[in-house]
Amino acid sequence: MKPLFHSTIVDIGELVPAFLQENTLILFNHDVPEELRDMAVLHTRSEQAEEVLPGDFLMIGDCLYRVTSVGEKANETLKTLGHCTIKADGRPTPQLPGTIHVEERAIPSLESGTVVAFVREKGSGGNL
Repeated sequence: MKPLFHSTIVDIGELVPAFLQENTLILFNHDVPEELRDMAVLHTRSEQAEEVLPGDFLMIGDCLYRVTSVGEKANETLKTLGHCTIKADGRPTPQLPGTIHVEERAIPSLESGTVVAFVREKGSGGNL
């Protein structure tokens, strides 16, 4: 697998468990403004090597989720703020500009030290 974005969880906001029940994960770099900390999974900064595309994978710890659609602003905010909203609902078209949709499955429990990454199969163009 070729890494596109690689980070490690450093803190988990108080509201994250409620979002996880809706199969939603909100990512931000660890230096996010205070008013956004409660709702976000905070992670180390990552240099984004390439844009995330449908057909790539989200990796949370040992779990892989195929990316089904990517909002038009998601790669930009991921690169600049470490931010995107991930929805594990399998939508083939993005719901919002900053959302990355992945296959529909429960998101595992999270803890500090867990790796969150976007990866691509070697030799794949990232397409479904």
